[in-house]
Formats: sequence, structure tokens, C-alpha cells
Amino acid sequence: MKNLIINIPFSGFYETRWNDGLDGVEAYTVEALEEEHKTGNIADLIWQCANYYKSYQHVADAFVDYFNDYIKEEYELDLDLKFESMTSPREYNYDTDRIFCYITPENVQKLFDATSTPALRQAIAERFTSRSGFISSYPNRLEDWDADPTTWDHNQLGTLLVALLADAEDYEWEIWERMSDRNVFDSAFDNCVDWEKFDELLKEEVK
Repeated sequence: MKNLIINIPFSGFYETRWNDGLDGVEAYTVEALEEEHKTGNIADLIWQCANYYKSYQHVADAFVDYFNDYIKEEYELDLDLKFESMTSPREYNYDTDRIFCYITPENVQKLFDATSTPALRQAIAERFTSRSGFISSYPNRLEDWDADPTTWDHNQLGTLLVALLADAEDYEWEIWERMSDRNVFDSAFDNCVDWEKFDELLKEEVK
């Protein structure tokens, strides 16, 4: 059986610590370059040369590796998730950035076996019960889902992770700290800027 797709829990970049991590690197870089080149227009020049979505992709990709490590350490569960894609909404009113990963059917079964059934029931009810402003397209009871988790789609499989992490304290904060300590945000920001274009614009600025 081919690999499946799973949506992993992630709070997205809109007004979250993940965006703050990138903003912090940019602010430090701007300050250093302004001091070096004696100009106050560095932020605008960087904005003209940056592809910020590329930095989000970099962080999302790295997040999967650190998420794997966290699950392995905390639950002795090696899911070997592989980054597949990240999607972002046009507007952040009702949705946020979502990370999708490849997972083998064997690891889906391992995840299912490791997940508390009561926690899974609760996660399903919370995620898929229709309410004002939300119409669920999934049954909100585990009994109404296929008994074989390898037939589930990415949202259903993601609910296994939500249930597994139900009692975890702020796991995203722990992952964020590890990524920050290992300069993931620095690399993400550096790779999203076209520094050759920046240098050309800077030469015109400081003439």
C-alpha cells in the first residue's frame, strides 16, 4: 500500500510564535545592516527582495523533523513523517496554515494503537460536531468511522495526533525553542531574501 497523507497539528504563522521567530530575526538583521551601512531604509529594501512565503515553507519543513523527534522522545513512537506540503488560506478569518506529511500505513497502525480510545473519541467529537457557523462533513463518533485507520483521510489521521497530544503541555513551545536554538529561523529568513538584488538596491541607496 502506498504512503498516506496526514495533517499534523500546527498553529500556523498568523500572529503566532512561528511568525514572531521570523520577525525577530528580520528585526535583528535590519538593525545590524542599518548600523553597518548608516542608512535607515534597510527594512524597505529587504521587503522588496524577500519572499516571505519561502521562509514559512522552510520553517514548516523543519517543523516536521522536530515534531518527529518530539513524538519519538515523549511517546517512544517513530512515525517517520515526511513533509509533503503546506497550504495557507487567502484570509486567516476561519483557517490557518496547514502542514501535510507522508506516513506509511504501518506507522498509521502504530499511531492508532498508541492512541487512547477515550481521547480519540473526545477529539473526534470536538473536531467534527456541527455547530453554529460550522457544518461537519464527518461523523462525530468513532463508531461511525471505518474500523481500519489506513482508510482514513488526512483530517481523520490528523485527529489521531490531536488525541495523542491531548495531555501534552505546550509541545509547540518546546519544538519552537529547539528550532530557535538551532538557528532554523535565521536560515529560513536568510534563504527567503534575494541578497544579490538587495546589494544592488543598497548600492543605489547609499550613493
